[in-house]
Amino acid sequence: MPSKDIEYNKEYWNTFYGKFERHTPSQFCVSVLTDLHAKSVVVELGSGNGRDSHYFASQGFITFALDLSTKAIESSLAYAEAQGVHHSLFVQGDLTKEEDIGQIIAMAREKSGSGQLVFYSRFVMHSIDDDQQKDFLDALSIHFMDGDLAYFEFRSKEDAQLDKHYGGHYRRYVDTREFEAALQSTVGLDIEYSITGRGMARFKEEDPFVSRIIARKGA
Repeated sequence: MPSKDIEYNKEYWNTFYGKFERHTPSQFCVSVLTDLHAKSVVVELGSGNGRDSHYFASQGFITFALDLSTKAIESSLAYAEAQGVHHSLFVQGDLTKEEDIGQIIAMAREKSGSGQLVFYSRFVMHSIDDDQQKDFLDALSIHFMDGDLAYFEFRSKEDAQLDKHYGGHYRRYVDTREFEAALQSTVGLDIEYSITGRGMARFKEEDPFVSRIIARKGA
C-alpha cells in the first residue's frame, strides 16, 4: 500500500480523473436518492469527477460538491455545462480544512429553504489517514446543524486482503464501529442505519467489503 503522501496522492487523482470518463451513478448514489426529501440540498464531500453529484442534480436536487483534485473539478464543471445543468456547483478544496468545508456549506445553506443539508461521501474515508479523518470530523462538527443528515460509504477493515481493480494509491481500511463512535463523539450524530458487507459496490471483477452509514444530528 503506498504511503499517505498528500502531493503524491493528489497527483495520482489528477492523472486518474484526467482519463476517467464514467458518468453513471454509483449503486450507493441511487440508493440514497430514493431516501431523500424532495427539497433536499446535497453537499458531496470528495466528489471525484462528479458522477454522483451529476446524478443528484439530474434528478432536480441542488448540489454542491468539493474535491481536492483540480482535474476532477474541471471535468465536473465541463460535464455539467455540456448537460445544461445549472443547479450544481463544483469547488476545488480540501475536506480536511475547516475553511474549505465551511465555505461550501455556507453556500449550500443559502440555497436550502430549511437551512438543513444532506451530506454525502462515498469512497473517501478510506482514502484519508487517521489524522486527516480527525481533521475532517472536527471541521464537520463546527458546521453541522440539527436536522442535517449524512450518508457515508467506505471500504471497511474486512476488505483489506481482497484484490483491487485499481491500485497504486493509498487506502486505509476503516474500522466501522470506531468511525461510528467518532461520528457520535466528535460531530454529535446519531447513527440511524449501518451495514457492512459485500454485493453493494461491485465493479468488474471486484466485490469489496464496504460499510454504509446514515447518521443525523438532532431531530
